[in-house]
Amino acid sequence: MDAAVETIEAVVARLRDWLEPLPGGEPVRVADSVGRVLAESVTAPRDVPVAPLSLFDGYAAAGPLAAGESCPVVGKQFAGDPPTRLEPGTAMRIFTGALLPDGADTVIAQESVTVEDGRARWDEDVSLGAGVRAAGADTREGQTLLERGTQINAAMLGLIASTGVASIPVSRRVRVALLTTGDELLAPGEPFAPGKIYDANGPMIEALLVGAGVEIVQRAVLPDDPTVIDARLREAAEADLIVTSGGVSVGEADLVRAGVEALGRIDHWRIFLKPGKPLAIGEVLGTPFLGLPGNPVSTFVTYLRFVRTAIDRLAGQTDPSAWPVQPLPLAAARRGGDRPEYIRVRRVEVDGRVQLEAYADQNSGLLSSLAWADGLALIPPDAHLAAGDTVEFTAFKELGL
Repeated sequence: MDAAVETIEAVVARLRDWLEPLPGGEPVRVADSVGRVLAESVTAPRDVPVAPLSLFDGYAAAGPLAAGESCPVVGKQFAGDPPTRLEPGTAMRIFTGALLPDGADTVIAQESVTVEDGRARWDEDVSLGAGVRAAGADTREGQTLLERGTQINAAMLGLIASTGVASIPVSRRVRVALLTTGDELLAPGEPFAPGKIYDANGPMIEALLVGAGVEIVQRAVLPDDPTVIDARLREAAEADLIVTSGGVSVGEADLVRAGVEALGRIDHWRIFLKPGKPLAIGEVLGTPFLGLPGNPVSTFVTYLRFVRTAIDRLAGQTDPSAWPVQPLPLAAARRGGDRPEYIRVRRVEVDGRVQLEAYADQNSGLLSSLAWADGLALIPPDAHLAAGDTVEFTAFKELGL
């Protein structure tokens, strides 16, 4: 590998080292917190549950209980009822989630109990504490539930809500300016004209950004006009991050490069990666800038690997841009090229085994390949892989797509 070419891991590490979490934060309702990043750790204000509860419908009694015993049934305890008391030598009908009566420490499942003439009898031994969810079994008062820098998902939301916490402190949303470039671009819906193409990268990146929970503060298609480009870049510098697609190579019409360099700096990184070898990284009036390649598949892959890292880092995530992988076998033989290559694949079942089928044409200009695929498989350089050989697979669903 050429010493001037960076590995994927090296670029990700550089972005993590270069960017700092944004200052400030805000409280949000727990119900609205999915996708947000914790600005402070969250601790439990109370035990959950706060008192012993019944795990299922049955009969509460004082254990342990020997097979063949019986006792009178006195009363019922439903979920939500206030605490009550059970006299020694008696049992109480109890339902899932109900508070265990004082004096009871065991619940016998209703299918194990026979009730005749107001007496409950069980035909098997029941150990002390069976059928009971103990106080604090889920969380303890003062316990750290989630650490600062954690991105909240639905399960975490449920955990926090179970303790009665109504709002939590989160980092503010990353504000992104998204610019696509070129006189040839038409907005979807505009009349077609010879020599023009419809802007696909802009809407695609916009959807990816929205899915990442950012706030898009500027969205523009830039003509090949240096004056307009300068004005738009100055506006974009009010954001936390500028993302562009196209216009930053060394061609005569790639005017964004000159506009960025006039207002800051730009570095061209050649990445040891296919698709997506070129990536522009720099600053516009002090605001971080990422210039993605123009081919749509290259745009998509470099967004996932590098723009996501930048957003996660700015948002304060502890582990920005964690890249989930799963080993899965290829359905057909494949040879690697001179660089690691992310190929578009789909999971298929062959003879009861999940395998990866590659899209027939891996050209980086084919959006149809992304729409067809459900993930990416990494083919190592110079690899000679046979059908059934295992590669690293990353599912789009695991990336929140």
